[in-house]
Amino acid sequence: MPFPLYDLPMYDLAELSDAHELLWSRFVGHVRHAGFANDFALTQICGYPLATTFRDRFDVIAAPVYDLPFSKGATHCGLIVIRAESSYASLADLRGTRFALNARDSNTGMNLPRRLVAPLAQHGRFFGDVIETGSHVASLAAIELGLADVASIDSVTFALLAEQRPAAVAGVRILTTTAHSPTLPFVAPASSNRRLRTLLYDSLAATIDELRRSDSCTALHLAGVERASIATYDPLLVFEREAIDRNFGMLA
Repeated sequence: MPFPLYDLPMYDLAELSDAHELLWSRFVGHVRHAGFANDFALTQICGYPLATTFRDRFDVIAAPVYDLPFSKGATHCGLIVIRAESSYASLADLRGTRFALNARDSNTGMNLPRRLVAPLAQHGRFFGDVIETGSHVASLAAIELGLADVASIDSVTFALLAEQRPAAVAGVRILTTTAHSPTLPFVAPASSNRRLRTLLYDSLAATIDELRRSDSCTALHLAGVERASIATYDPLLVFEREAIDRNFGMLA
């Protein structure tokens, strides 16, 4: 039996499971309606590990467009957040503070804030300490609990939490933003042929358009997709190089 695999691990809030399931079922329907009966897989991953570790393992199918604050076309950014009652007023004020890092290979959580603070670093350091939390949600919790002072949160994650779990962001405020970068891509295994890649893109675009016109799946805030390739994510390597050139290769 044909076995489609689909996953959106980056924005997998339990509150959005029904919306994801609807998106997936309609998407598979479009693929099957086009006559493709073989196995296929589609997932969504962070752009930074795609551009580095997984560069040869995936083909980029599309970059999603979100109708959310801080989203511009198929781009998003990192939000530098601090406790709501904090007196920090500028990026420079964060020198010596404790940074909550979701993952070392995160673009919005590490790569973008690394590039942002690199000009302020001294002898390869800016923050007093960096703790690794495992997720953006956990980083927000660490700030609210006083375990950390600052974090960089994916703007899409932040907006979805603000709608679905307002308490998760109630205790923080946005100090500034990082540069914008391409949104988390939809990808398929690198073995996918051109016909399948085209079919997956067309099916994604048709599904999102169909659900938006019927006011279904609005909780995901998917407004569409744009064509993208691995080269779309090369600017993330430029951001990496800019930090390294300032002796700030590791967020510290």
